[in-house]
Amino acid sequence: MGTDPVAVIVSADGAFAYVADSAPGDVYAVSIPGLKVTWKQHVGGAPFGLLLQSGSLFVSLFDAGSVVELDPATGAEIRSVSVAPRPAAMSVGADGRIVVASTGGRVDHLDGTSLAGGAGYGIAAVGDQIWTADYKRAELVRSDGRRVGLPLRVFPFWLSAASGNHLLIAAEGKTEDSDPGGVFDLNTATLQFTTLATPRDPDQVLMSGSRVFVPAHGDDQVLVIDGSTTTAWAQGISPVGLAVDPMHNLLVVVTNSHE
Repeated sequence: MGTDPVAVIVSADGAFAYVADSAPGDVYAVSIPGLKVTWKQHVGGAPFGLLLQSGSLFVSLFDAGSVVELDPATGAEIRSVSVAPRPAAMSVGADGRIVVASTGGRVDHLDGTSLAGGAGYGIAAVGDQIWTADYKRAELVRSDGRRVGLPLRVFPFWLSAASGNHLLIAAEGKTEDSDPGGVFDLNTATLQFTTLATPRDPDQVLMSGSRVFVPAHGDDQVLVIDGSTTTAWAQGISPVGLAVDPMHNLLVVVTNSHE
């Protein structure tokens, strides 16, 4: 399916996965567990981030500087919103508004307001704060302007909220596919880090229950971290993104050997 998949998200009812296929500029809906394509929508602009919110599927278009809102049942475009250049991952703030990270160092709301952030791809809301990744400076940036350096000299790519006041970070090494990166847990109350793993090219990180899942693209496997135990799943593939489908007890993984 597709030629350059970079991200996946699963519907709340577990019936569908939505996949961003970057280079061709397509978004797919795929049934679960049958893995049949139910629709394909060309959106152009290098789709990057996916977010399901308020009954819609939001897709950030990295090259187009916009976010498109799609009908998740049909793929039909509802609207397009211009945002800062090179928009990447998205999250939902404590006020319910969608926020979009960009490599230009701005965080945009879809209503047109914005605030300063890290120049990077990752964003996540923890409590009433928005955290962004400043990729080249190897730092995290809190929405009040506080900067926090990573415990290793690696470059934060993906952020996601974990349980309580914790933030998960996937960071790449200097040479993406060959140098060790890092997967970290940040206690946002104390600003203390825990290093969970050091895989090559971890493209994402997320928590489900007690387990943390990481697509370790450079190691051709999915890491599963449960407390002090780390297990390798699906060895030999090239994972770039994943999403949990708790309704079917499945982990949905997209692979891309040339990403």
